[in-house]
Amino acid sequence: MYNTRMTIADNSKFAGEIEGFLSGGIPVPLGVNKKNELVRLLFEICRGRGLGLADVIEWAGIGGLVEGGRGGLFHRVKEALLDLRYPSAGVDGDPRIMPLKMDAAREECPVWDLELEPGRVFVERSVRRLEWTESFTRNFPGAEIVEMDDLRDVVGGICAGDKVSVYNSRRDRVFLVRARSGFVKMCPCTKGYKRCGYWILNIGFGCPIDCSYCYLQMYSNAPGLILPANIEDYYEHVERFDRQLTGRTRIGTGEFTDSLALDRYTGYSRRLIPFFRKTRNLVLELKTKSGDIDNVLAEEPHENVVISWSMNTRKIAEKYEKGGASVSERIDAASRAAKRGYRVGFHFDPVVYYKGWEDEYKAVIEEMFSVDEIKRNVAWISLGTLRYAPGFKRVAEQRFAENRMFYEGEFFVDTDGKLRYPRPLRAEMYNKMAGWIRSSGVSCRVYLCMEPGEVWREIRFGEDDG
Repeated sequence: MYNTRMTIADNSKFAGEIEGFLSGGIPVPLGVNKKNELVRLLFEICRGRGLGLADVIEWAGIGGLVEGGRGGLFHRVKEALLDLRYPSAGVDGDPRIMPLKMDAAREECPVWDLELEPGRVFVERSVRRLEWTESFTRNFPGAEIVEMDDLRDVVGGICAGDKVSVYNSRRDRVFLVRARSGFVKMCPCTKGYKRCGYWILNIGFGCPIDCSYCYLQMYSNAPGLILPANIEDYYEHVERFDRQLTGRTRIGTGEFTDSLALDRYTGYSRRLIPFFRKTRNLVLELKTKSGDIDNVLAEEPHENVVISWSMNTRKIAEKYEKGGASVSERIDAASRAAKRGYRVGFHFDPVVYYKGWEDEYKAVIEEMFSVDEIKRNVAWISLGTLRYAPGFKRVAEQRFAENRMFYEGEFFVDTDGKLRYPRPLRAEMYNKMAGWIRSSGVSCRVYLCMEPGEVWREIRFGEDDG
């Protein structure tokens, strides 16, 4: 069994050991691509199963394959490893095997200690004298204030370095800007996938929490946390959108950032909650992994405002949501919000497949809904399984030493181009999750995130609005 308290250097060293075995143990020439495929497969089988290299070599029967002769040896070894790593692949399963690239000198990303301490705060001159800007910058008397005409004037220079290192240091830089467009957007959804009717209120870009599965670490080209200083300018756009609607519509701020992780500094919730108390059709969701909800509790609750938490098992939260509140802290915060009179929501996204996942997710659901205030005030619950774009896993491997979540389950390219668990497994996981939720006596809406209609139709939500 390998040591779970690894470093990125340990992973790099182990990958080198695998390469060494292939060079001496497979007596046929292996080009770069062939060697990369075998290294990746051996690495993931070892790490995902918690086995040593010798154990996997024996399990795959590689010694016997070598004795069988050189003809077609690479393909026979690869097939044996594919059978171990992806036993349910079938004819059409595409696991997208990509090279394993790790820098032994790279350190794991630093863990956020819940205190924002930027070295520099960049401020667009157009918002420099706004009251919100003055209030925000007073939180950081030791930070250098750098004025700029436009965010684009400085981003290029900072982003010129190694992208992973720049992203790891993003909490060192905050950019205060004037938002000029994109205030309200429809939540992106792949063509052919069922929409849940969600809209996005874009109040910032970048999250201080480091979740191993977060897509921002691959797609973000911002070298810091970007925050709009002109939040009042959003009101006109939101009011216009609200007037155009004919029914209740959800809008949230947690797509490109955590809604409350920085709220002690931004105070956004104390501006948005009073504003949304006056909307006719829009329901604001503030989604978070934080337990700090003091500003929220200071505001008067309203049916137009829902406070939601991203939830997971304790094992996943501890290993893969670095800087986020513990599961107990999230449940406690939800309890306090519900007791204050807020409706609350929960997002089990991603649901992760691993040995023992059923017992651990069921336990969290039972713990959540053992709190009467939460059970009475829950507005909705979403479910989504772990998924990622090709190449994403390689980014995570450069930032985190522990990435077993990507190696334990089988992932294949789906119709949206992302790697996902096989559809039958996803349906099984959703049905079990929905069943545990209903068994807890909860009658709120339960829905899926980023899934095609065929998967929705396989789920027994237990409610007409599922």
